[in-house]
Amino acid sequence: MRAVVEIDAAIASLEAMRVRFLAGIGHVAVEDALEERLDPGVGVRDVACELALMERRSDRTLEADISHAMEQVAAWPATMHAWGEARIHRGHVGVITEIGGAIQDPAGRAAFEEALLPHAEQTTPGRLRAIARRELERHLEQPLAARHRSARDRRGVFQKELDDGMSRLELIAPTLLVAAAHDRLTQMAKATLRAADASGEGKDPRTFDQLRADLMCDLLLTGDPAGATLEAIRADVTIMMPADVLVGVDERDTGLRHSTAVARLSTGAPVDPETARRLAERATAWTRLFTDPLTGHVTAVDTYVPSKRLKQLLRARDQHCRWPGCSQRAHRSDLDHTIPWTDGGTTDTGNLAHLCRRHHTLKGAQLSGARRWKVHQRSPGVLVFTSPTGQTYVDEPPEIGPVFHEREPEREPEPQLWGMQVGEPPRPLPF
Repeated sequence: MRAVVEIDAAIASLEAMRVRFLAGIGHVAVEDALEERLDPGVGVRDVACELALMERRSDRTLEADISHAMEQVAAWPATMHAWGEARIHRGHVGVITEIGGAIQDPAGRAAFEEALLPHAEQTTPGRLRAIARRELERHLEQPLAARHRSARDRRGVFQKELDDGMSRLELIAPTLLVAAAHDRLTQMAKATLRAADASGEGKDPRTFDQLRADLMCDLLLTGDPAGATLEAIRADVTIMMPADVLVGVDERDTGLRHSTAVARLSTGAPVDPETARRLAERATAWTRLFTDPLTGHVTAVDTYVPSKRLKQLLRARDQHCRWPGCSQRAHRSDLDHTIPWTDGGTTDTGNLAHLCRRHHTLKGAQLSGARRWKVHQRSPGVLVFTSPTGQTYVDEPPEIGPVFHEREPEREPEPQLWGMQVGEPPRPLPF
């Protein structure tokens, strides 16, 4: 395994070196073109054509590679340096440059890099993406509400023809609506499978994705999801909302250029404050989350339904599969007893954590004579994984938003976030 790690590190260094050389070639080509009073683009195209002939590749591809390399080296020097030293890999570079591309100010890009690179060196690109989206809010000139109003004007539906008589229908709309639509299709697909099992006619042969696609076509073409019991299904969307957003304290009230108080879906996608407050007025259920004043981790959930309390707390605390590097969302993962129940493990925050089905199975493998992974919780929510070769990896629960610092230590911490479910008749706000 060590050999693979070393090879991958060498590849990362070579990839970064290639980008730097391509950028250098591009700059020389631009300078030569300017000296000859030609369009700089012509110079880049000429050198791309020659390089393509030498490598027997497409000159269009190489021209794009050179242009992209010039942009990367100029805009993201710290990221390129970390890549060259194999402290990060191509996936991390893609996340930083893709999400940070919205930042126009060079100083803002540098600050964005400085904040993300320590995370990139410790986690996977999937987890880094969620961190990068949160960090981006600190470096954009316009607040989220203004950007959302502008982006909403670009909504639309687009068709693209594929091979073999297939096509793709693409919808661009506010994240909240798309998430709700996807969740409703998912619930309908589950209901269809349950109905097929109950009818005794045999298992539905379609895959889950095929079911969702068929149901979507039914709804769009006929308005009928092809099943009377499916019409009553409504979407279930969870929003985490800082108290400042809930009560309407925004950047204009606080005087802050970049407020850290942002309402988010459980996936981490931001929701503009105006939409979040409108949904809050119609929320059917509220869950108040308390966070640790130092770490920002969820420590308790204030709710009146004991049978759901622990699940809600753990989902809010974990957010995703807790296997190091995995970013599968918690609501799609299993709750695993770190110490198995049969071995005396308890059902509490210090012995439960989310693991996706793949990693849950791997952790719980009991094959005779197999060397398997071992897990223990050093403290509630802090998981220590020991590999079959004896290596240890620590995974801590992620922060979920602004950290609340208590003013009076003897008092209970105030709620940091409000989780709510929307889709039913309105209830008064809890303040």
